[in-house]
Amino acid sequence: MTEPRRLAVPSYLVAAMLIAIPAFDAMMSVAPPHFGDPHWRYGAFGLLSNALMIPAAGVLIILVTASTLEHRATLRVLGVASWAIAAVALLGLGMFALDALQTRAAVVPAMVLSFRVATITAAVKMIVGVIAFVAFGRAGWQGGRPVRGSKTRRASLVVPAASGSAVALPGRETKSSAT
Repeated sequence: MTEPRRLAVPSYLVAAMLIAIPAFDAMMSVAPPHFGDPHWRYGAFGLLSNALMIPAAGVLIILVTASTLEHRATLRVLGVASWAIAAVALLGLGMFALDALQTRAAVVPAMVLSFRVATITAAVKMIVGVIAFVAFGRAGWQGGRPVRGSKTRRASLVVPAASGSAVALPGRETKSSAT
């Protein structure tokens, strides 16, 4: 069985790839930015809402890895970053609603249903993303705090010696609520 600490680097690398590559691809698909154009903002938000799902999986991998390996600083940073992403996404959702109202006037009558479906789909994806990132933020922040009442102690592996007595070998640190 592989020791969990050996999986830290590969887990963090895969998570970084799941976060960075889709984010980069999404940014390149909406480049160059035209922030003054509500039609561009509407389309960009729709594309970015699609790109949020895979990075969320990457954040989950970081959360599980850091929790398993008790990387408290990583959990705290992840918590703050997740809340920041949720806040930006929520702000973007509000702007998207306004852009949808402005853009709707330019939609031809035959495409109104498609426009509504696209708008609702993008909004729902972003709402679910906001909820997920708020949950990641909470889990990361709480996981970054030391557990009250628990003490770190050295575990030992007891191996029987040839003479019938037991020999304790030093192990790694574990969590225990016992003193």
